[in-house]
Amino acid sequence: MQLRYFSVWAGGLYLLLGIFGFVPFLVSEPSANAPNMNVTSAFGQLFAIFPVNSLLNVVHALIGVIGLYAYTSADSSKSYARWCAGIFGVFSILGMLPFARTFFGLLPLYSNNIWLHGITAILASYYVTRKTKAVGAGGSAESLGAYREGRRGSQERKPSDLDKAG
Repeated sequence: MQLRYFSVWAGGLYLLLGIFGFVPFLVSEPSANAPNMNVTSAFGQLFAIFPVNSLLNVVHALIGVIGLYAYTSADSSKSYARWCAGIFGVFSILGMLPFARTFFGLLPLYSNNIWLHGITAILASYYVTRKTKAVGAGGSAESLGAYREGRRGSQERKPSDLDKAG
């Protein structure tokens, strides 16, 4: 999978999670042992699995929209993956710490959000650090230059040249 497809995959997933968090029949009551939250609007369990509230839904939707936009170029996809690795890595670590698992009562980062954010951070860091070869070339600078020259030469042909060749 290419880095740009990671942006679409992660962006789509988090945009859907952000939107679904605002749909009342998809969000059940918070668990009995849920910690106290300062932001209690839309607080509950999305699909009875992920603890959510309105602020986390907005964060997920925003990250999703940025991911879908990052698909437009390879550089923005790489930057998006770097930010995802950092942000979701921090979210996952904070969710494991007893004193920070609610991020000061603002974001429910505990429970199943730990592995959701952790897996996203691991996948993002994998795609950022993965080495890729240039498409259509053998990977070296010389072969890439020859590939580009060949492409440029084929684009400059005139219709009269094509008649001679064929």
